[in-house]
Amino acid sequence: MTSPRSIRARLITLYVVTLTLIFVCFGGYTYWGFKQYLIRSLQQTLTHRAHQIAVTILADMPQKGEGYVGSEIQARYAPELNERIIRITDISGRIIYASRNADVLSKPPSVPFNDGDTETVPVHREETVPSKENLQVVAIGYQLADSARYIVEVGTSENDIFNALDGLLRTLFLGFPVFIGLTSVGAYLLLGRALRPVDQIVRSAERITLQNLSQRLPVAETGDEVERLSLALNRMIQRLDEAFQLTSRFTADASHELRTPLTIMRGELEALLKEERLTDDQTHQVASVLEEAERLTQIVEGLLLMSRLETGESQMVKDPVDLASLTATTVEQMTPLAEDKSVSLLCETARSVTVEANEVRLKQVVVNLLDNAIKYTPEGGKITVQVTRETSWAVLEVRDNGIGISPEALPHVFERFYRSEQIQARKARGTGLGLSMVLTIVEAHSGKVEVESRENEGAVFRVRLPLLELQMAKGQNRTS
Repeated sequence: MTSPRSIRARLITLYVVTLTLIFVCFGGYTYWGFKQYLIRSLQQTLTHRAHQIAVTILADMPQKGEGYVGSEIQARYAPELNERIIRITDISGRIIYASRNADVLSKPPSVPFNDGDTETVPVHREETVPSKENLQVVAIGYQLADSARYIVEVGTSENDIFNALDGLLRTLFLGFPVFIGLTSVGAYLLLGRALRPVDQIVRSAERITLQNLSQRLPVAETGDEVERLSLALNRMIQRLDEAFQLTSRFTADASHELRTPLTIMRGELEALLKEERLTDDQTHQVASVLEEAERLTQIVEGLLLMSRLETGESQMVKDPVDLASLTATTVEQMTPLAEDKSVSLLCETARSVTVEANEVRLKQVVVNLLDNAIKYTPEGGKITVQVTRETSWAVLEVRDNGIGISPEALPHVFERFYRSEQIQARKARGTGLGLSMVLTIVEAHSGKVEVESRENEGAVFRVRLPLLELQMAKGQNRTS
């Protein structure tokens, strides 16, 4: 379903609103133009009728009399039957002839007579009668051969015009929803086709991680903005890849170079501890330095491992591993460490939860999570370890009721060397790489890590790894 804030939804909305405005403007212009056309046509018809009356009937009045005019108009035009109004007056306003429905007309207008003109320019007017009906009236001046001047008025109702306009409005209103519906569907389909390369770019971008920065986004050879966007993003990913590779190589090289001098230092310190001539204070100082050297060695080993995992330089050998059995064995091995702190360590596992993983690295995940829980759970506390199945995932959950994690520290717990104020206040020892290493190893196995915690209420670390059965089924589907 399209989000109302997506580009597609906003473009469709803009497209439909624009076409709606165009449709409304076009409909209004059509209505106005059609009305003007009908009025002009009616005026031309009335003008033609007034001219005919003047030249064919009124012109014969001097010879045949005023009675001839009335009878001839009734015989030829029957104004009442044809819903026409006809009135002929002289220049002084005396009525020569008036149809029975002419009483609704106002007094005749003044028409300008020019010397030598037999017929004047038509004068158009619109009148509203007591029945609220609008009339169109045309008046022309006509001069007879004896120089007598008369005004011929012909009018009719505008009902036919408004009936036609009402029909046009009904057509527009009925067509408007159909037009908007077809416009919306067409816009959705066209934009969907136009934005399909963007969807492909998004899906490809979501699959790119630190482990596969060498991949690139698909480039739609359309010559438009989408192609330029794809090329620009690919160039950016390439620069990021180069920078990351450079940083990772530096970390790996530095870690590798530090291993030898650290090993020598540890050897020298261990040999020095065996010297009998050292005083107790000297022995304590050497032991403290040796402890720090061992901690530094652990940091270097951790950095080297994560660097290799992130860059993919060392491809881990993965085999089917029973996560439940591995976890139970590790918990049993870590139990003495928990008992030293008077912490209860319980393990609940399902039967045969198989994943494809490197057993050594996976054990390292369990060890780091348990060591972290034991370290920050006070005496008399409780740690529960569970391994379950959840849809397509194998789930390892380590729950404790220790000091918990503050809301400010929670987003940063997987960052390297991050130590919250809470941990610093307790002066807890550690490398600061345990949880970072857990995240790196789990992501290298296509898994994910979640954490839930409240300060002073304990924490829950949840590791999800794809079940082996699901991975095998996907592989078979791709093969078929």
